[in-house]
Amino acid sequence: MPAESLSLTAQELPIEVPGEPSETLSFAADQLSYYLAIITGRRFPVGRGPGRIRLSCAMEGPEGSYEIRVLTDGVELRGTDDLALLHAVYEFLETKCGCRWLAAFEGDEIVPRIEDLSVPLCSERREPACTHRAFTNFPDIDRRTVRMVDWMCKNRFNRFMVFANVQGAFDRYREILKPHLALRGMKVEMGHHSFRYWLPPQEFFSEHPEWYAQIGGKRVPDGQLCTSNATVSDTVADRICEFLDGNPEIDLIGLWPNDGYGWCECSQCAKLEPQRPSAMRPPQLARTDTYIEFVNRVARRVHEAHPDKRLSALAYVNYVEPPTLDLAENVDVCYAAMNRCFKHPFYGGAECTRENARYAEYFDQWRQRVPGSLYLFCYLMLIDMCSVPYDITGMLGPNFRWLAEHGCDGYVMEFKPDEWGPFGVNGHLIGRLSWDPDLDVDAWLAGYYADLYGPAAPQMLAFHKAYQDRFVAPGPCVYHYDLTYTRRATRELLLPALEHLGRARALAATGEKRHRQALERAHLGIELLMRMGRWQRAHARAQVAEGPKKAVLTQQAVDLAEDLVAWANNHSDTDAIFAPRIEMMARRAIDALQS
Repeated sequence: MPAESLSLTAQELPIEVPGEPSETLSFAADQLSYYLAIITGRRFPVGRGPGRIRLSCAMEGPEGSYEIRVLTDGVELRGTDDLALLHAVYEFLETKCGCRWLAAFEGDEIVPRIEDLSVPLCSERREPACTHRAFTNFPDIDRRTVRMVDWMCKNRFNRFMVFANVQGAFDRYREILKPHLALRGMKVEMGHHSFRYWLPPQEFFSEHPEWYAQIGGKRVPDGQLCTSNATVSDTVADRICEFLDGNPEIDLIGLWPNDGYGWCECSQCAKLEPQRPSAMRPPQLARTDTYIEFVNRVARRVHEAHPDKRLSALAYVNYVEPPTLDLAENVDVCYAAMNRCFKHPFYGGAECTRENARYAEYFDQWRQRVPGSLYLFCYLMLIDMCSVPYDITGMLGPNFRWLAEHGCDGYVMEFKPDEWGPFGVNGHLIGRLSWDPDLDVDAWLAGYYADLYGPAAPQMLAFHKAYQDRFVAPGPCVYHYDLTYTRRATRELLLPALEHLGRARALAATGEKRHRQALERAHLGIELLMRMGRWQRAHARAQVAEGPKKAVLTQQAVDLAEDLVAWANNHSDTDAIFAPRIEMMARRAIDALQS
């Protein structure tokens, strides 16, 4: 009978790379050799001569595709480019050799020891459903970001966006992150709210106030740019070209307005489009055509000097409505559904009370206007939820299937390392759905929980189901900045989930440290939810109280907020809680109650 598997330990299997391999291809071979040696305890030498494990980039197909072939005489790993080949290496190590690529924030990767390693014969080809699979630093770049990039690559993400409007972020990218991205062949974009970056008011406003928005009859440095001014578009284009000259690895430049509003009201800007209220952000005026006309002018100038580079525009707040203009050929669009509901998929549904359905309609209309990539600014790492766990795993499958069917090219996501505990599962799952929108999410979640929680995984799956059934499914739509949904979080409501969590902690008590720590992060998350619920209920009572009772209830709400802040700060080193965000939110609420 023909062999059904290939033994990787029966004899020495050298790894063959083509002549004059690139830095990334050499790194891919070294990674394969390194992990196979750990798994088996044997050598897998890398060389240019004939080898039984062959790596190459001689593959045709959509960008980022790769192939894994396990034959009776050896292994072939191929990709359309160096990064695709590296992704093939990591998938081979995961699916054929048992590695698990957990993040450093959740106990780090798992590499098994298998002295007699055999892998089944196969011929598998992978093509990404999302070609743009990116994270961006939030709020900054540090050594944890390096670890994040390693996790990203192993989980087959392909891009990193440098956060332009964080002061010094690009310098830290060059000092800390650039070599790690280059080694892996990952693409780099410069983006986020960036008008201020490309035309800094501290550098130009005193001499050229006419370059900046006129608001209430006065030029101001802290609004948007005067987009009708031809000198502004020329100067921005020149500065982008100069930036690209010095940073050739950057392939995409985000020309995004500053966060918020502050659009120019001068007579020339007013002529750019009808002065009508924005459908999504009344009473702000719609500004999509004003903005896109400016981006197109800059893009045409940039294309003359850098025909191989692209710009991205942002669709957001009062410029999320589709334009009446076509976009320049070298412009991509990042679509930010800021007010979407996290309980329901992107397209909404009959029960969704948020703007999902309208966002979906607008997305389809943008798709007709954008000749290049149309990707999402993806809020699904829930960074504005104050670290309160909210389970969206059941929503993500239908969400990504709809996006794939409607021509979405991918996403860029913000993340906070400090709260990987409650939301890291979203990053893992989104990575998988980026390749296979039809993934069996329940089966995947069972495997992920087994890696994360070890012997406590069955109880944690039961906890997950009880939490979904008791809290998420019957609850309201959930969205940015609004924590009122936590008022439902009582011990009585959550008791079935808490019982499973207690059993899980007992099962993990004598297990590996990583499993105990993961359970503690889950416990902290549910305790934060209940503390937040108690405070939110007290805050709601104080808001509607009148007369002498008002002062008493206000003090109760303030005391609970202060207790919440102190508790969060005491647990800020757990990778489960981002205490500064909780404190900022609580202080604002206290000030509003006491004013």
